[in-house]
Formats: sequence, structure tokens, C-alpha cells
Amino acid sequence: MILLLFYGWYKNGWIPYFQHFYSLSHLFLIFLYPLCGFGIGILFDVVFKNKNPFNNKFYGFLFSLFVPISTNIFIFLLLVTFLLFLNTFLFDKKDWDFNFIVFGKLLLFFILFCMKSYEYTNILEKSQLFVYTYIDGILGHQVSGLFTSNALLILFSFSVLSFDLYYKKDIVFYGYVFYLITLLLYAFYQSDMQFLLNHLFSSDILFALVFIAPLSSFSPYSNKRIAIYSTILGFTILPFSLLINFHEGIYISLLLANLFILFLNVVQMRIIRAKIS
Repeated sequence: MILLLFYGWYKNGWIPYFQHFYSLSHLFLIFLYPLCGFGIGILFDVVFKNKNPFNNKFYGFLFSLFVPISTNIFIFLLLVTFLLFLNTFLFDKKDWDFNFIVFGKLLLFFILFCMKSYEYTNILEKSQLFVYTYIDGILGHQVSGLFTSNALLILFSFSVLSFDLYYKKDIVFYGYVFYLITLLLYAFYQSDMQFLLNHLFSSDILFALVFIAPLSSFSPYSNKRIAIYSTILGFTILPFSLLINFHEGIYISLLLANLFILFLNVVQMRIIRAKIS
């Protein structure tokens, strides 16, 4: 994710600055998002004595990476604080594996949409002085979240994470395979191979699959649950992306898959309690 951080700074900060679209101060403003997300997380962990290294500071940093470029820094700060507050005093204490990161992403989408400031393109991209080619997109010049535009770096991250025994790579693999099946079927049905190429390596989808879908806190452990989770996720990405857009569609799919697994957990617990009683 550190590589994505610096690439996002290069794409959304340095290039527009070099082309005289931004002032020098903008280069520092971009880094405020991950610094503040990480900093607020540390504050929560220190004040409330949370010793879990995979908690608030990580979630605050992660959330900062995929926010839309148009996100106001003050809205971002308020939303991160609100989400970490929920995690600290509700979800973490109740041991309820609700994916509040995805919920926060969709909540931010709703807020920005209501404020009529929902935008993923930086000022250079909006100027329409040039158009990205397909190769440009693969190499990282995709219209995407603040620090999530480079598909190659995301795939490289996946190859590295796959060596971690605790990383649920099966979720990523099967989720993408099922998404690819729906993408192929839709492209052939529409006779639009360009659509297939344009969305084959969508960095927004790859980022969510690689970094968010397999998070231990919000995804299942058993093989059967992983299969259910991956199937729901993979087969609903395209429908929701077509219905909403390819930036937010996968997050609706993630939330749906997460809620279904939570529902199964509740049903299982009630069955166990009924047998015990």
C-alpha cells in the first residue's frame, strides 16, 4: 500500500503540479489524508488502549487510500473519526464482524453525491487536454480513488501477500474469477470487446478485492463460508457496477456478502443455542 500511496501522489499531485494545474501546497495536502487517517487511528488505539496492531490505525490509513479525489479534508476527518468510534465502542466490543470500512465508503459516496461534489478525476484529467490509452490505464493512469489507480502495483501486492499464510487469497482468486465470468458473458452479449478490455483490470475493483475483501476481521474462515462469500461477491460486482458505477459497485457487493455471512453466523448461533437448551 505504501507503493500505491506514492504513485497516487505522483499521479494526482506531482503531474498536475508539473503541468501548472496545482500549487506547491497541493503536494502536501494529498499526503494529509493518509497521515490524518493513520494519526486518528493511533489516537484511538492509544487513548482506548487497543493493542491489536491490525486495528484503528490500519483502518484509518486504508480508508484514506480509496476516497474520491473530491473528498473535502474536513469531511474525511469527521467520517474517519465516526467510523473508528463505531469500531471502538460497538463493533469491536460486540465482536460483530460488520465491514464498517465498506459502509464508510458508501456513506462517503452518499454524502458527496448529496453535496454535488462527487468526483474521481483530478483537475488535469478534467481539463481533457489528453485521453488515457488502454496501456496508460494498465500502467496506472486510471481514473480511480486518491491512491488506488495502479493495477500493476495492486497485482504485485497480491503476489506478495499470497505468501502470507493468514492472507485469504482464495477470496481474491474466486471473487475475480466469478467477476470475470460475468464480464465475459456481458461483453459477448453486448458484442463489445472494448468493454471487456476496459474493465478487465479496473484498479478500483482490484484494490477492493486484494486489500478489503480478504480482511480477516470482515471475511469468513471456513471453506464453505469462503465459497459463499466469494460467489456472492464475484457474481454481483458487475450488476452493481452497471447499476451504480465501477467505483462503488464492488463495495455494495462486499457489503452484501458481508451481511449474508453475518446472517449465517446469527442463524448458526441460534441453532447451537437451541440444541444446548
